[in-house]
Amino acid sequence: MNSWEFLNANIWIMIFVALPMIFVLLFLTIWATILLIKTQKLFVTTKWVQVKPEDPKLPLIDYIVRDKLVYGQLHLLRDHFSAHVACVISLHNGGKFNNGLSVQKWTLTHDCAADGHITFYNKGLKFKEQLVSQSEWIVECISKDEFFFSVENMDESSAWRREFVRNAIQHAFLRLVETDENPELVIGLFFRNQKSEEDFKFSKHIIREYSDRISSILKTGADQSWQEN
Repeated sequence: MNSWEFLNANIWIMIFVALPMIFVLLFLTIWATILLIKTQKLFVTTKWVQVKPEDPKLPLIDYIVRDKLVYGQLHLLRDHFSAHVACVISLHNGGKFNNGLSVQKWTLTHDCAADGHITFYNKGLKFKEQLVSQSEWIVECISKDEFFFSVENMDESSAWRREFVRNAIQHAFLRLVETDENPELVIGLFFRNQKSEEDFKFSKHIIREYSDRISSILKTGADQSWQEN
C-alpha cells in the first residue's frame, strides 16, 4: 500500500480524529504560553497580539495604609527642614501624539503643609497632568538628580514663576528618585521664607533617605516595618 492508498483508506479518521487533536494541542499550547507570560510578568508584543501581565491589585485598605505611610514620611521630612510644603510628584507617560512621539507628564500625588499654611492653590488643576517639557524646574531636577532654585531667578516669562509667586513660594529643593535609571518620582520641599543652597550642603543625605523610603512604600504598598518605626 502506497501513501496515496493509505491516505484514501484513512481520510475520515484523519478528518474526525487527527485534525481535532491537532487543534486542541495548538489551543492548549497558546493558552499555556499566555498563562506563563502573565504569571512570570513578561511583556510580549507581536504584529498580531499584545500580552501584558496583570498588575496585582491592592485591597482598598492597603491603598489607604500606604498613603498614610507616605504622608507620615512627608510630614517628618517637612518638619526636619522647616519647609512650608513637602510633596511627591509622580512622573508618568502622558500618551502619544499622532506622529508616534510619546509625551512625558507629571502629577502631584501627595502633599502636606506647615500649620497655618496651604500647599498650592488649585493644585488639582495646576499641578496635575503637566508636561515635563514645559516645566523647567522639573527638567532641571531630572537632568541633575538634585536641584535647588529661587523663584526670583526664574525667567520673567515663565508661567511657573508666576504660579510660584501666586503661592508665595520663594525657594525649593527637589530630589529625583530613579529605578533602573528610569525617572520615577520627584520629592519637593518648598519654602515661603529665605533659603540658600548652602542650607542643604550637609543634609542632602537626609532628603535622599526619605525619598527612597517614600519610593519603596509606593512600590511595595503597606509594609509592616514602616509602621514599627
